[in-house]
Amino acid sequence: MTYVYDASFIGSIIIPDEKNIRTEKAYASVGEDESIFVPQLFWYEISNLFKNLLRRKRYRMDDIVEFYQSLAAIRLINDNESGIGYSKKLLYFCNDYDLSSYDASYLELAERKNATLCTFDEYLITAAKKSGVRVLN
Repeated sequence: MTYVYDASFIGSIIIPDEKNIRTEKAYASVGEDESIFVPQLFWYEISNLFKNLLRRKRYRMDDIVEFYQSLAAIRLINDNESGIGYSKKLLYFCNDYDLSSYDASYLELAERKNATLCTFDEYLITAAKKSGVRVLN
């Protein structure tokens, strides 16, 4: 099986006070022959998530460095799709499902890879269901 993880889902795997049983079980069930994709945008989002943890004084920089080590242990495959055609497709997703282009990048990737989308974002979950993309329950 193929998966697309968004930053909210990854955060719930590696940030201690955001962990939950559902996410841990889902991640633990990913087999060696299965793939986890993220769009290029993910790396900006995860950096911003970590920056906000520091700004809100939820964690120290030493903790964040450890989160990066945990992140490195997840077998993420970076998708580098880009260009005018890609941007146009994102625009259609944004328009059809009332998404930001950021969220549309996850939905587009999941559709293109015929993957299960793993997110906690309710708008993205709703859009995925409408578009026929599988969502982790």
